[in-house]
Amino acid sequence: MNNIKSARSIKIAGGGIAGLSAAIKLKLNGFEPIVYEKEDKIGLGRHDDFEGLENWIFSNEMSLFFKKIGFDFNKIDSYPISRFTIHTISKKPFTIFQNKPFFYMIKRGSGYNSLDTQLFNQCVERGIKFNFGQMAPNDCEIIATGTSKAAAYVRGVNFKTKLKDQVHLLLGNKFATKGYAYLIIINGKGTLASAYKKTKNSQINPINNCIKYFNSIGMKIPKGKAFASRGSFSLPFGKLKPPYKVGEAGGYQDYLFGFGIRMSMLSGKAAALSIIGKNIKAKKIITSLNQKLRLSFINRILYERLNDSQMEIIAYRLAMSKNPLEILSKVYGWNIKNYIRWITWKNKYEVRIS
Repeated sequence: MNNIKSARSIKIAGGGIAGLSAAIKLKLNGFEPIVYEKEDKIGLGRHDDFEGLENWIFSNEMSLFFKKIGFDFNKIDSYPISRFTIHTISKKPFTIFQNKPFFYMIKRGSGYNSLDTQLFNQCVERGIKFNFGQMAPNDCEIIATGTSKAAAYVRGVNFKTKLKDQVHLLLGNKFATKGYAYLIIINGKGTLASAYKKTKNSQINPINNCIKYFNSIGMKIPKGKAFASRGSFSLPFGKLKPPYKVGEAGGYQDYLFGFGIRMSMLSGKAAALSIIGKNIKAKKIITSLNQKLRLSFINRILYERLNDSQMEIIAYRLAMSKNPLEILSKVYGWNIKNYIRWITWKNKYEVRIS
C-alpha cells in the first residue's frame, strides 16, 4: 500500500463508469491516473440504449452524488422519470406515480449524448490520460474491466418513433423469464428490451413477445437496431485491497433490477480513496455497498420465486401506495428475516467469482 501511495501514476484497466470514477477522484487528489481501454473509444461495449439512474437505493440527491465523486451532473443528458406504466399478463395496465423521480434516464454507449461519453469528456477536461486500443498491463492498480461470466441476458431494439415520451414496465415470464421488460421513449428515440435469465422453459427471444404485445394494444414498435448484452451475479464481493476490482469486475451491481450505475461509480471512488490514503472513508463506502449488495441478492432470489400472479399483486400494491419510492427504499433495509435469508442462501447462486 505504501508503494502505491508514494507513486503518483496509477494505472486503471478499463474505461467504464467505475474506471472513470476512480480516475477523476484520483486526479482531483493530485495523482496521475492512466486509463487503458482495449476498444478504440469509450462506451463501445454498450448500444446507446436507455438505462436508469435509480433514486431509491442511495439517499444522496443525484447532483450531489456526482459532485462527491468528481463529476458535474449538469453536464449529463438525463431525463427524470416520476411516472411509468406497468403491464402484466392478466391485469389492465396501471400507472405508478411519485412526485420525486424514480430514476433519471440516460443513454449508455459511445454516442455524444451518452453517460459514458459525457463522463469521459469531463475526465479529459481534467487532463486524465487515456490509452485506447491496447490491453492493459498486468500491474494495474485498479481493475474495471467488467466480467466474462454471465447469468442474465438482455435482448432489445433501439428505434426512432413519433410516439410521445413514455416509460413502460412489463412483468411476466412471457416477457422476461425471471426478469422484466421495459419500453422507454424519449425525444423520438426508443428502447424496448427484455432482461431475463435462461431456463429450460424460457423464451428463445422474449423481445418478440414484447413487440407483439405492444402492437396488440395499438403501440406500433417500428423496426430498429437490435442489440444484446449480458451480466453476471458474482459473489463474493467487496474486497478492498490491491489490485482493486471495481464495477462488474468486483460484483458491484444491483442484483434485483440491475440498477448498478451508482454502485459501480461508488466502488471506483472507494478504490481511489484507498489509494489516496483515506482508508476509513473507503471502508465505509465498501461496507455500505456490501450491505446493499447482500440485500439485492436476497431480493433477487425472492423475486425469482414469484409467479406471474404474485408479481402482479406486488406491483399493483406499489401503484396504490402514496409513497412507492419509500417502499422501494425499504427493500434495501436489513431486518431479522433478511439476515436469516442471507445466512441460508449466500452460497446458493449461479455465478461465483473467487
